[in-house]
Amino acid sequence: MNAVLAEPIPGYREAFDAARPSFGTAEAARAAAFERFAELGFPASRDEAWKYTNLRRLAARRFPARGPDSTAVVLDGALAPFRVVIVDGRLRAELGTQGSPPAGLTLRALEAARRDGEPLGALLRVPTGGGTERFAALNAALCPDVLLIDVAAGTSPEPIEIDVAATGREAGMSHPRVLIRAARGSTARIILRHVGDDAAERFVNAVADVEVGADAALHLYRLLVQGDRSFHIERIEATVGQRGSFILHDAQLGAGLGRLDLNVRLAAPEAAAELTGLFLADGSRHLDTHLHVDHLAVGTRSLQDYRGIAAGRGRAVFNGKAIVHPGAQKSQARQTSRNLLLTPGAEIDTKPELEIYADDVQCNHGATTGQLDPAALFYLRSRGLSEQEARSALTRAFTGAVVSRMDHVPFAEVVRDALDARLARLLEAQP
Repeated sequence: MNAVLAEPIPGYREAFDAARPSFGTAEAARAAAFERFAELGFPASRDEAWKYTNLRRLAARRFPARGPDSTAVVLDGALAPFRVVIVDGRLRAELGTQGSPPAGLTLRALEAARRDGEPLGALLRVPTGGGTERFAALNAALCPDVLLIDVAAGTSPEPIEIDVAATGREAGMSHPRVLIRAARGSTARIILRHVGDDAAERFVNAVADVEVGADAALHLYRLLVQGDRSFHIERIEATVGQRGSFILHDAQLGAGLGRLDLNVRLAAPEAAAELTGLFLADGSRHLDTHLHVDHLAVGTRSLQDYRGIAAGRGRAVFNGKAIVHPGAQKSQARQTSRNLLLTPGAEIDTKPELEIYADDVQCNHGATTGQLDPAALFYLRSRGLSEQEARSALTRAFTGAVVSRMDHVPFAEVVRDALDARLARLLEAQP
């Protein structure tokens, strides 16, 4: 039984009641979702899925729901030819790329999708289980819009970027929601960039639903660069069909408190998932990553490879799980978690897990947490590098293996530049 914090619901119920007049025919579905959130409540540390992440500070806040901020939204340069912008959970067409999306892609907002006959249950689905079910339910109850992206069968459209911005000079919360469907034989590359500043405390509660059809491949590039005063909780659900592939490139470089729950269902023979990422928990940041992969069919494959860095009073959590279910013979599951502590006060808790219920499989996992290798530092110093130069070279090499897999060049460059700038400041501050 999950332990919950003291009653945190009233502020959220007020926000739900305020939004109710805009629900239309979706009121019943949204009400059911909110009641699920109220039933589950906020987790406490006694909840195993939240053992290392304390949400008392978030539960104590009251964030009024509000519409898009009237102030100007400042966006960095686009990383793809076509960009969609979501501000405080709402689509802002005037801020994105004008004109039609790339050939092979269809983009629709919630109301347009419903007019086209899309079932409400798919658009506002509440995934079950896991530590963030309660927040996914809150998202379904309060999301002001849904971005539905369809990739046509057999197409390979140009990459697109989705910028999810949290704005405003006052505290607020937002609930962005994206549904991506890649039809049979398609290949798509989508950049999902979460941005924000430190103007005010914000609670961003995001959900992404992903469906990858047979023989399709979806590359998702996720970048988290929100401000230090933000709470960011995100749930990504992915289902992969026969011989389909879901490839995630994840870079977590922001948010004061960040939690990612990624759940992948390899639902058909030879489905595959490749989940790679990095996180930098410096200052007082707390970044928590939970990956869960279900191998449900014969010949499925998964890779989990994350690298983490913590410094100052930063703390990070990594929990990666792969379950090979009965009947999923000839499946392969690999897990790697490598972590680097740059200062004595930093902490990273890592827990790779394998559950295997089939006997003809190839599975392995491993985890390491430590400091920079003194022997390597000595070698580089002996070759003429200064202490700071040597530490910088080794730290960049540590993240290089993950960054090198980011095969979308503009995305990789932004991640590399942001990482280099942050690491340079960290290393300069060290005695």
